[in-house]
Amino acid sequence: MDKFENINELIVALLFWITSHTDYKNPIKYPAIEFIEQKELSQLACKTECEILAYTPLEPKYKIFLSKKLDPLNDICHRGILMHEIIHVLQEEQGVFSDYELRTKKHMREMDALVNHNIFLSQYGKKILYSNGFAAKFKTNTKNNLYC
Repeated sequence: MDKFENINELIVALLFWITSHTDYKNPIKYPAIEFIEQKELSQLACKTECEILAYTPLEPKYKIFLSKKLDPLNDICHRGILMHEIIHVLQEEQGVFSDYELRTKKHMREMDALVNHNIFLSQYGKKILYSNGFAAKFKTNTKNNLYC
């Protein structure tokens, strides 16, 4: 796995991967990453307790919130989550699926991000599980090295 000095270097590398493997173009402005406590992230994204690990709001634009539990510099699964969120920033900036009704647009954006998330992880022998249009986790403590 590649080593990065800091989060900005990782963002550049992830943007390079995205623009090389998808139709997305480089953003006008790079996203800012803010690591926050899980409780705070849950309130921000779900307005209640939830298991969300990352959130990209519509406002402010170019902002990605990640749970402090994540370590994208050193963990490929966490790196995939950050890449997924960067795709959401690009989708909003580039108006992807904007011709659709809001719920459909959100669903299509999420599916697109999940597919690219899996393609990215497959290069490292990993994948994510998804269910009902969202990333899912097995309810088990056994270490399955295939799934993030």
